[in-house]
Amino acid sequence: MLTDAEPFLQRIRAFPDDDVPRLIFADWLEEQGGAGVARATFIRVQVALAGLPEEDARRPKLVLAEQKLLETHRDEWEAPFRRLATGPVFRRGFVDEVNVTARQFLQHTHELFAAGPVRHLHLIEVGGNLQTIMQSPYLSRLSALSLFALHAGEGLARAVARSPHLTGLQELHLGRNRLGDEAAEYLAGSPILGNLEVLDLSENNLGETGARALAASPHFGKLRCLDLRHNPLGPAGAESLAGSDRLTSLHRLVLAGNEIGVPRLHSLARISDLLFVPSLDLTGNNLTPAGLKTILTRPHGNAATIRLRELDLSHNDLGEVGARVLAASPTLDGLKRLRLAGCGIPDEGARILAHSPHLNRLVAIDLGNNPVGDPGFRGFLETPYLRGLRRLVVPGVGVSLQIQRALDQRFHRGLTRF
Repeated sequence: MLTDAEPFLQRIRAFPDDDVPRLIFADWLEEQGGAGVARATFIRVQVALAGLPEEDARRPKLVLAEQKLLETHRDEWEAPFRRLATGPVFRRGFVDEVNVTARQFLQHTHELFAAGPVRHLHLIEVGGNLQTIMQSPYLSRLSALSLFALHAGEGLARAVARSPHLTGLQELHLGRNRLGDEAAEYLAGSPILGNLEVLDLSENNLGETGARALAASPHFGKLRCLDLRHNPLGPAGAESLAGSDRLTSLHRLVLAGNEIGVPRLHSLARISDLLFVPSLDLTGNNLTPAGLKTILTRPHGNAATIRLRELDLSHNDLGEVGARVLAASPTLDGLKRLRLAGCGIPDEGARILAHSPHLNRLVAIDLGNNPVGDPGFRGFLETPYLRGLRRLVVPGVGVSLQIQRALDQRFHRGLTRF
């Protein structure tokens, strides 16, 4: 049967982004009967899931079917990858993502890619093999590459930026590698990385200079998600990224723990450019209500359309005053999702948020880990606004069962994900 299946598998490997060969193979498997029927069903379920948005009502049933099939058949379907890789992840019916050591990659590359249409590699235990790996033509089969916590420094950035086999890469994850500003300059200057849509440089040593290099890159026009959490960029670095005229496709900017909430924030002329990023994460930046107001105040004469739809301000000490700043800001009129976990917001702050006309388009708000109890959440039950709210996260303690049930009934809590 494996021999008969090989022509189907060859086409799937040759066209990994195309669902049609996968569905044709599923039809063939079903015709064979026996164990092939379950695999055919699994392929169809995962292909269907891949095409549905997160909030689609059909997802829960498909996810349950996916889980049951994996629980029953995982060992069988993962068998081709034993000794070759660990941690296989299935997408669209086949193993798509694996962890491999440098030794496994160099000794069994052909077998690894023959076992399935692998598109995402997590390279671990690389040691002194980095340069050799980066010259492997098999890297051209990848859409995503993760090199996490190798602590390889600028040498890693140079090797990646110069590899001729990464031109098709869409995702690059280089978190926790001791990359500094010079490393950012290597990456930003590489035309090889011109197809990147996701770039993760979290937990490195990038400062304002590195941020400016990324913002000025002529090669990152397709970049949709940039994750720079836990880098000392400061407010000027954040400003340069948000205001970049080169990062034209940027949809999500993660600036958690970037030391943005410092006094220098108030002296920047264009810090409100952050409002033009659709999804913005400012978690844990020591932002004060005054700093938040500076960000949310649109500069006079700036005609650019505010695109902010998702905002995460969790773990900044905002309190009631910060809630008032948010509630009074017309620049948040289009906001859909707001995270305020651990912001020290009391009952009155929650009530103020619930009665804000500027937050009327919210579909999700997270007030977890705040000192809010029944009085604050009664504001959500009494407000004439928030008619579209479908996800409300409340603290784990301090809210009565009666109020929780009333919130569930009004807002159908849990149907919408953050």
